Amino acid sequence: MSVWNEHVHPHGSLDPLAPGLWQATGSLARNPLPRNMQVWRAPSGGLLIHSAICLDGDGMEALDALGPVQWIVVPCAMHRADALPYRERYPDAQILCPSAARAKVEEVVAVDGLCETVLPTLGIEVHEPKGLKPFELHLLFPLEDGTKALLVTDSLFNLGPQPPSGFGGLMLKWMGSVGPLGISRLGRWLLLKDRAEWRSHLEQMAETPALAVLCLAHGEAVQGDVDLALQQAAERLG
Repeated sequence: MSVWNEHVHPHGSLDPLAPGLWQATGSLARNPLPRNMQVWRAPSGGLLIHSAICLDGDGMEALDALGPVQWIVVPCAMHRADALPYRERYPDAQILCPSAARAKVEEVVAVDGLCETVLPTLGIEVHEPKGLKPFELHLLFPLEDGTKALLVTDSLFNLGPQPPSGFGGLMLKWMGSVGPLGISRLGRWLLLKDRAEWRSHLEQMAETPALAVLCLAHGEAVQGDVDLALQQAAERLG
């Protein structure tokens, strides 16, 4: 368990966002950017981990109390840091990633399947975001109360108006990662391919029936009026 402990960094508790959906927020050493892990419980009772974060003893006890971990989604090449410790802790779970990220993810952990083929068998809708370079997928999860949650990785940030303190916070502000829901300045440079198509994609996601939660890799989840938040993010693109 020593390797696991080396990957444990400051984090909060595993908190419910909606029926069958939880989130924990942490950060990496010397990097104030908050990073989120989501946990979804399938109708079978098995758990899906999205963008894994190694938690401390209490956090992992809380996770294991929710059900057996059966799927571990590495959503993009930038979110693979804790995939190997999770593989070692849950050897029977499947490691999944988007096809665009497979080569990079397999530099650190073996991949058992692709999100595009495995997740739909669990009732999860897989959307390739229009207007972006091949990098991540947008996932629609059915929730236990009949609503849906949209999980996005790095194409949208929601850090609010105030950056974290210190030099790291100033760097985040300089990179355009601080502010209302939207694609960051760095994201525009690295990911954006067609502004009009990306705006159309956000507008399309906003029309998703019964959309109750928007989860991001970085920043606050949006709970309630998700359609309005996505529409406003589209409008900010100009």
